[in-house]
Amino acid sequence: MEYEELVNNILKEKKENKADRFNPPEVDVQQVGQRTVVILDKLSKYINRPVNHISKFLMHELTAPGQIDESGKVTLGGRFSRRLVNEKINQYIKEFVVCKQCNSPDTQMEKVEKNYFVKCLGCGAEYPVGRIK
Repeated sequence: MEYEELVNNILKEKKENKADRFNPPEVDVQQVGQRTVVILDKLSKYINRPVNHISKFLMHELTAPGQIDESGKVTLGGRFSRRLVNEKINQYIKEFVVCKQCNSPDTQMEKVEKNYFVKCLGCGAEYPVGRIK
């Protein structure tokens, strides 16, 4: 019985530590007139995804035109709240970052021809993800 308790305690601690480890930064959202500026550079580095992929997702989900500059800023046409933008970012992380097999955030995205694949560095799973229209 002691052995099983030890194993259960270790697994419980491991799950708790894993959840604490992945805390993506909130994106900085600024309102400039009728436009919304979203700064994605810190988030992009943290989740290991290109700014243009994240911004395409935001533009599609918010149905807003936008422009990307080289410093990681995305200017969206329209006014969007910080809460809404961060909800969409969390949706992006769920769809394109977190492994669907083991829930690990340690993944890489590769583009093969026109398709994107996510490869988990934790469990080795590899699966296709949908394209952003």
